[in-house]
This record gives sequence, structure tokens and C-alpha cells, in this order.
Amino acid sequence: MKRQIRRSPPPCARFAVVLNPGTLFEAVDVYASTLQDAQSWAAETREPDLEVDVMCVLPDGSLTTEY
Repeated sequence: MKRQIRRSPPPCARFAVVLNPGTLFEAVDVYASTLQDAQSWAAETREPDLEVDVMCVLPDGSLTTEY
């Protein structure tokens, strides 16, 4: 069984644009240093069959929707 290694976010990352959040196929599309940049990227990425969410990157690298 091959394990998927999750990349750690860059030090300046405060927000992440996540594709398919809360599913088995959840993936970080891009990291951003500002909320405005993350929301802009998410707006450009949205498609009818693709769920996109902006999440906050915690100091340990985990993601949360509370920001």
C-alpha cells in the first residue's frame, strides 16, 4: 500500500484553497499569505462540479475553517 505524503505548507502560508474539502479526494490547490488572495484564487477555481473552500493554516500545518 502506497502512502500519500502530505506536503507541509510554506512558512508564509496563512490560508489554503482546498479542493473537495471533507472528502477522500481533499487536496490543497494553493497556499496564500492573505485571505483576499486565497478567496480570489478560490473564486477563479470554482466549477459547477468542484467544491472549493478557503481554510486557515494552523501553526502545526493542519487546516481549519475557523479564521
